[in-house]
Amino acid sequence: MYEDAGSLLDELATVTDQACSMAGLVLPQRGTTPLFLAVQQDHEEFRKDTVDPGTGGARGSALALAERCGLSAKRVYTNACTASSTAVAEAASAIASGYTDRAVVASGYLVDPDGYGLFAAGAMSDDGHIRPFSAHRRGLLLGDAVGAIVLESEAAARRSGSRPLARLAGWARTGDAYHMCRPHPEGAGMARVITSALTRAGITAEAVDYVNAHGTGTMHNDAAESAALHRALGAHAPRVAVSSTKSVHGHALEAAGMLELVMTVLALRSGRLPVNAGFLEADDKCTLNLVLGGPRTTPVPRYAISLNAAFGGANTALVVGQP
Repeated sequence: MYEDAGSLLDELATVTDQACSMAGLVLPQRGTTPLFLAVQQDHEEFRKDTVDPGTGGARGSALALAERCGLSAKRVYTNACTASSTAVAEAASAIASGYTDRAVVASGYLVDPDGYGLFAAGAMSDDGHIRPFSAHRRGLLLGDAVGAIVLESEAAARRSGSRPLARLAGWARTGDAYHMCRPHPEGAGMARVITSALTRAGITAEAVDYVNAHGTGTMHNDAAESAALHRALGAHAPRVAVSSTKSVHGHALEAAGMLELVMTVLALRSGRLPVNAGFLEADDKCTLNLVLGGPRTTPVPRYAISLNAAFGGANTALVVGQP
């Protein structure tokens, strides 16, 4: 396992127990509740001649976490920056299909030396800031994150008497199949994932008040994401508040979607939209209604979208609404 594996597992167990306690999920119920885990891949495993497929790497983390927290069937996701939002979408699909009436989704990423290979790719900021959608953006910075949520069907929530923080109204995943590490320049895949998630939620673009963008502060991603938002939201796009919370907490890679979903839910509940920090100068390829200068207070939003994208062309969108 990677150098910080023990520390990461401890953190994952702590937040998973906290999420279960908040949701009133007691130990007997946990035994029939599946775990969907998104976690960084064990890069040390790639350097070994043989790996135990049952207990090694990310699967080993899922087995250990499920055992420590008393959860049942395990699913594990390692697909880079969309891993945790994919795990959320898969858990939601499992509930919608009747496979289970509740699920625990957990995710964690601790910055490790291999992550700094992004310097060699020219993707890391050299001035200590992430500046999403700014003309002079210079790249991303990494950040640690660990989080967990409990998803329940409406029927299960009514039976348990739990008080949901928000409603996951829609979710979707797409693949660009355009380039290994560059998004489609017109944001085609991301536009499709937004449209698909809105369709699943049964709402139109006009119901969306806030977007927590993937916004990595890299030249290609931010321009493509801006194009995707205009393509998917149409004439309503200029009225939708947009920020990338990565500008504050860094890019948590596999855990990015989890952290950003939680921040999106908090924004939805409070009506305080997170700032798009680090912004210096407008870019004519990123014409969005950015939250600048500090958090924006607004009437409680109806719906918000959390967006993620990853190397390989993966895109995810999670639509959240009031409970």
